Order: sequence, then C-alpha cells, then structure tokens
Amino acid sequence: MWLIRFAACIVLLVLNSLRLEALRYDPDQALYNLNQNETAVDPLDYWGQWSDHEYYPSPKNWRMPFYTLFLDRFVNGDPSNDDINGTAFEHDLMSTQFRNGGDLAGLVNTLDYLQGMGIEGLYLAGGPFINQPWSADSYGPLDFTLLDGHHGELTEWRIAITEIHRRGMYVILENTMSTMGDLMGFSGYLNESTPLSYTEHDAIYKTSRRYHDFDIDNDYLDDCDVAFPRSWYEDGTATGTNVTSLFAGCRKSDFDQYGDVSSFDKYPEWQKQISKFGFVQDRLREWRPSVLDKLKHFSCLMVAMLDIDGYRIDKALTITVDAQAEWSEYMRTCAKQFNKTNFFIPGEIVGGNTVGSIYIGRGKEPGMTIDSYDASFNTTNVVNTTNVTNSSLYIREDSRHAIDSAAFHYSVYRSLLRWLGIEGEYGALGDLPMNFVDGWQTILRTNDLVNANTGEFDPRHMFGASNQDVFRWPGISNGTEKNLLGLFITTLLLPGIPMVVWGEEQAFYTLDNTAANYLYNREPMTSTLAWELHGCYQLGSEAYPNFPLESALYGCEDNSLSLDRRDAAERWL
Repeated sequence: MWLIRFAACIVLLVLNSLRLEALRYDPDQALYNLNQNETAVDPLDYWGQWSDHEYYPSPKNWRMPFYTLFLDRFVNGDPSNDDINGTAFEHDLMSTQFRNGGDLAGLVNTLDYLQGMGIEGLYLAGGPFINQPWSADSYGPLDFTLLDGHHGELTEWRIAITEIHRRGMYVILENTMSTMGDLMGFSGYLNESTPLSYTEHDAIYKTSRRYHDFDIDNDYLDDCDVAFPRSWYEDGTATGTNVTSLFAGCRKSDFDQYGDVSSFDKYPEWQKQISKFGFVQDRLREWRPSVLDKLKHFSCLMVAMLDIDGYRIDKALTITVDAQAEWSEYMRTCAKQFNKTNFFIPGEIVGGNTVGSIYIGRGKEPGMTIDSYDASFNTTNVVNTTNVTNSSLYIREDSRHAIDSAAFHYSVYRSLLRWLGIEGEYGALGDLPMNFVDGWQTILRTNDLVNANTGEFDPRHMFGASNQDVFRWPGISNGTEKNLLGLFITTLLLPGIPMVVWGEEQAFYTLDNTAANYLYNREPMTSTLAWELHGCYQLGSEAYPNFPLESALYGCEDNSLSLDRRDAAERWL
C-alpha cells in the first residue's frame, strides 16, 4: 500500500511541474493567452483587444431569465480537448469527480435549446482560466490571463460569444477575484490545517509550479506598508481597534499568509477575508494596491478580448469590501470603453441579508435604513432613491458600489427551504423574514438598490430555487412539485432576475457530492455513464437531519441518466 501511495505522490509532483507559460507573450500559448502584447514584461502592460469587432451593448434592463451552467458539466462538443493537458487525471467517463468534457463547442450547439426556453442571460459558472488538470469546476485559477484549453481556444470563445449576442442574449463570467489555486502551503502545516497567526506564516510553494504575476514574500514589516482593511461583523457592525490593533505588521507578500479556513465552519467575517479558503484556494492580498491594480487590469483585459457583459463575483463576502468597491468602480469605467454602459456585477452572498447589505451598492449598516433617517419615509418611496440621496445612509461614496446584487439570493433560498418543509439548522444571522412580502420589504429598507451606472433605483437580485451548490429538489419526496412552487416565488413574485440551473428544466435529481455537509448535483446534459453508475446516493445530509430523500437513492437503476438529456424523445423511450 505504501508503494501505491508513494507512486501517487510522484505522479502529482510531476503533474504540478508541467510547463505553464501564461503571462508574458509566448507563441506556444497564443491560442489561449489573452495577452497579445509581445514585448510586455510588467503585468500591467499585458494587453489585447478584439480587433475589427463591434462590441455588443449592455441591456438597459437586466431583469431577464438567466440560466446557470458549468461548461465542463454541460455538453461535450469537441472530445479532442478532453485531455488537453496530456495527463491521466482529466476526463473520465466512469467518474463524477473528474472532468466530463463539456466545452464551448457544446454550448454553441445547445443555444437553440436554451433560446427556445426563453433564456436571455447565461451565467457560466466556474472560471474561464487554466486550473489543475482534474479541476472540473474551475474555481482554482492558476493564472488570470491564460484560458483553460479544456473549454476551447480563444477563437472558440469569440465564436460562442458572438453567437450568444447574435441571438439577443447576454453572458456573464465567473470572477474569483482574490482566490486562486492550491500551489502554496504554510511552513510546518503542509499536511494539516493552518491556525490563524496575526504575524502570518512563512509560505512556500508545494512544487516547482509558480504563480507568474504574484509573489510570495516572507519578509515581515513591523509597521505594515498598507493599512489593514475595514471589516464588519456578521451582524453588520463595523470592527474596531479590537481587530485592527492585532495586525500592526504584515508580510510584504502579494498573498495573505494568516492561515486557512474551512468552507463551512464559523469564523469572524474579517478572518475569512484574509485566509486561504477551504484549505485549497490561495488568497491574494487584494487590499495591497499593487495586487488590486493587477486584478483590475486583468479583468478589463477579459472584457476587451471577449466582449463579455458582466462578472459574477465568487465568494463575495470573503473579499475585503473596499477593495471590491474600488475594483467594481474601475470595471464599470473600463467596460464603458467597450459599449458596456450597464455592466453587471452580481456577487455570491451566502451569509444573511444584514452582512450582505454591507456589500450591495454603496453599503448599509443596520442603522442606515431610510426609515431610521426619516420615519415618514415609507418603503414605497424607496423607488425614488438615486445616487445623490442622503450620503449618511451609506457606508461608501457615490461611485463605490461594491456589487450590484446577490447572484442567487441565499437568504431567500433558506426561506424557501423552511416554507417547503425542509427541516434543519441552516439559517444565517440577519436572514430575511420567511414571509416573502416581509422579506421583500426588508430588502427595500436595508439594501442600496440604486444602479451605479444609471443612478436610478434598479433591483437586480438574482432569485432561484436551486443552483450548482445545493441539492436538486426532484431527488426528494414530492420534490418536483416543491421545485415548481419555489420557481413560482422566485420568478413571478419577487422583483428581480429569475434564474434556473442547468437540468432544472429536465428535473435532474441525482447527487454527486462526496461529503454529507455539502450537497449538490453537477450532472451533464449529454450522454455519460458515470451518473447512472454512481446514481444511488447513500451519504445522507448533515444540515437536514430528516432529509426526505427518494429518487436520489435509486438513480443507478435509471437508464435514462446515460442519455442525452436535451432530447425529449430519448428521455421517455
């Protein structure tokens, strides 16, 4: 057994030492590199632009049906890129945990299907950039200018986006902002979780693979050369010297080296914002201006090269809010150069409404509601707020809107869970009232819903009954009916953007998670054997103790799971 483990370690070391040229212009990577400047040395000189191209304008109104999909878990249109890195740890027909092979060619091939359902907006979950060979979800980018060959070449991105726009549809991409892959570890803790250290840990690379644009620096400055970022607690109150005084010094590094946090345990918000996430995502110090400048520049480069219409900010609450607001202001200015006058920046808010309100628009603390300022100002009048409404009602100045809205509103989702009878302890501090009318009234009072681009009231929260990180309703007792009822609330009752996740229209029901504390289904749309082979779920749920699993227990007996799910004729044979 030890020989097998030793051999596996050697294989991983070899894989991680594979050549990765991503930043300075390299002819070998020209098919995937956003940087087209052949003489650039400084990352801020990297640049490229879609020549002889008319950039597609932003919509005036983003309240349209949205469809979420992972490229890898959607449709495999070009099998030749399934193992593009040339390893044995990429595409596997019999596994739900490796890559499935979905790509841009498959997406283009399926646009008729999506448009026929009335879909107008696409959110491509998971980043577009190169990840580890086996990383199907693409949430661990190793570089911010080199596209992942598993999805297709730069030309294929442009073909897909052109076709999406030709149909009057829009596309927003994932932006992980300050989280990257898993190349670094902390000295003394390479095989265990790393505790919080106010003076930070020495960071080391695990293998010969490096990040090209960002540097580790273990030199410690007694007086940090940048101010420690502002932060807030989960209840919406600002931290003070009780936190900031703990961080007088810092490392000179481009990365936060304070330790790591798990994905689901409880930590203060400020600790999550300076820690390696989930033990596997290295965290950039985006509150260092030189780091933030690169992140802004790379994100603008993506718009210039691909003509995208917006970014969804992954794990928004783990990003320091002032840096996020500065990045967003920069991106709106950048996007206007490319005909994007209403560039859309929603963000993932897994916490409650109270802490989420710090990030939405200019930000609001609990005492900054309009009725706390003027008791006669009722919620009906909120629609008259603008970007010049009383500045004392907001944390940040007029131009510093951090995110536009919640990308899948988790507080509403938790209300749906309660309402639809799912037992468990899964609430968050500061969640909305479960009554949907009261919940909407609370959103009006506590969120800054003014559009930073237009200066007008413009609610754009994205509401859904399911997404890529939660269970599928049809897998439980009476789940399809509950799913439809949830969609009624999120689509027809709540003012905002209705969204569905791929396969929801086909009543996908299996679960392919490998831990009971994180339920999800990422089953592909096209033919594959893995989800039928592994379709009988047995792990249960930690969050939902009396979880009424039903069809999810018997998926391995369903031959239709191995068929092309876009074809209704095959589905019901």
